[in-house]
Amino acid sequence: MNSFLMALNAVVPMFCMLGLGYFLRRIAFLDETTLNRLNKLCFKVFLATNVYYNIYKTDIAEVFNARLLLYACFSQILVLAISVAAALFTEKDKKRRGALAHGIFHTNFVIFGTLIGTAICGENNIGGIVLLIAVIVPLQNILSVALLEHFREGGSSSLSSTLRSVLKNPYVIAALLGFATQLLHIHFPDFLAGVFRDLGRCGTPLALIAMGGLFNFGSIRDNLRPIFTGVLFRLVIVPTLLIALTLLLGFRGNEFVALMCIFIAPCATTSFNLASQMDSDADLAGQLVVFTSLFSLLTIFLWIFGLSSAGIF
Repeated sequence: MNSFLMALNAVVPMFCMLGLGYFLRRIAFLDETTLNRLNKLCFKVFLATNVYYNIYKTDIAEVFNARLLLYACFSQILVLAISVAAALFTEKDKKRRGALAHGIFHTNFVIFGTLIGTAICGENNIGGIVLLIAVIVPLQNILSVALLEHFREGGSSSLSSTLRSVLKNPYVIAALLGFATQLLHIHFPDFLAGVFRDLGRCGTPLALIAMGGLFNFGSIRDNLRPIFTGVLFRLVIVPTLLIALTLLLGFRGNEFVALMCIFIAPCATTSFNLASQMDSDADLAGQLVVFTSLFSLLTIFLWIFGLSSAGIF
């Protein structure tokens, strides 16, 4: 029963916030323009502030774990290889290959990792997740830009342009500022730190509400096969392979939860924006965000329930 309740506590809030966003859009309380602006606000301000605040409040020396970080980075290279292989074997069009591989690879770790980690470990025990966010988010962005550049028609990857794109990412900027604050031993007054905390707490619920409102099922007939492939790999095959490997390597407890959050999260909501900017198949990218997010409510519940029942965390 405890495992069931733990899984329920992690998934029900996500379902409610996504459902609220969809309902508000259906009754025309929020329109697409407002939702897109809200999504950008969450991405550029609230969630970035949350990344910064969590790093600011975390004792990096206490939570630093070289083995955890090295494995997390290695796992992303492995997931990237699986993603590219899946796209190459199932799609012929170059743009669709890029969008599909990116949808499988790039996860919504910041939103779902924070929410799931807090539900399982508690708000004051997500240091491992904060550490991984600070490292994995920049790494995923670097690899995502390189991936989409590789599959762009006539594209040629440039290290300088890739780095510029990554350094403009609000999460990367927030993480760098967070580490700079730690290194310089800067301490804010409680009232100012409280502002950062409260702004950061706005990010996850509002981002999920915006995501729910922006769900657009549209015409999916032409993309049924890549959608099915993307959902299957992102939510089932990749988590199964990586979770099995993680268990074999002996990760347990909060460390395992931090790693699990990377593997079971759906496609990143920024995939559509990045695909649009890099001449990829933006329609497919958007549909992968929608369907992996929807089906993840079931798969996340099953992963948490199953692993918790097995005593992994």
